[in-house]
Amino acid sequence: MNYLQAFLAYVLWGIFPLYWKLLPSVNSFEIICHRIIWSLLTLLLCISFAKQWTDIRNVLGQRKRLLLCFVAALLISMNWLIFIWAVQNGYVVESSLGYFINPMMNVVLGVFFFKERLSPVQWIAVSIAVVGLLAMTISTGEFPLLAVALASSFSLYAAVKKMTVMPAVAGLGMETAILAPFAIAALMFVNFSGDVSLPPRTTNTWLLLVMGGPITTLPLVLFAAAAKSVPMVAMGMLQYIAPSMQFAFGILWFNEQVTRGRLLGFGLVWIALILFSSYAFFHHRQRKATRST
Repeated sequence: MNYLQAFLAYVLWGIFPLYWKLLPSVNSFEIICHRIIWSLLTLLLCISFAKQWTDIRNVLGQRKRLLLCFVAALLISMNWLIFIWAVQNGYVVESSLGYFINPMMNVVLGVFFFKERLSPVQWIAVSIAVVGLLAMTISTGEFPLLAVALASSFSLYAAVKKMTVMPAVAGLGMETAILAPFAIAALMFVNFSGDVSLPPRTTNTWLLLVMGGPITTLPLVLFAAAAKSVPMVAMGMLQYIAPSMQFAFGILWFNEQVTRGRLLGFGLVWIALILFSSYAFFHHRQRKATRST
């Protein structure tokens, strides 16, 4: 059951581009504002159900952790905005690249933030991924900035969340609560500015905006439930489901063009991921065998 929860979480994250593509008449910034507000309302219910209000109260009494939550809130809002902008502007394939390189970005940040050490195999994998990004840059004449921005913002977000020491649901609830006043103020400004160029909101559009909250929260809740018992190595393998689906949607559904140079870059990144994941799998098995002897 826990593996199924993890699988469903990554599948839901994988189909996010299909959902945000249903809102072409709403700009990315306005979508983010709605996503924050309706996610907060959904998370309040989830926090009450999971009885995690104590975690919220503990943070409110500690200035350092509250500051970390504020930084995490800025980072996740930046990540959401970049991703939705990418989807709406035909960069689904490049956004998938960001989530492919994210695991390696995590370990690199672990070196700087938590003084972790990389094995030679991990360094080789990271180096191959960097060569892949350089290959894309040389072939297209443009550095894949969007992909790197997505990976960097999410990796930094994960690093900051690790320091806040909060459950996933309560943590995101705290972050959306921090962002909600700004989101409400921004929407009020947009609505009262009277921009006649904006198309009128239909019932379907409003429904999609409101449902953005539960849709954002559901995979997080599934992930949090699965992470309690599913080994981290298995979670690490499953996380490639989402960017693989996004890559496929970008090419097959949205007809985005992938040049040979970009495909070469993706190929090098995938080789790096295979090496990186294989090392993590066998290293985990070796440690498990050592403990049992």
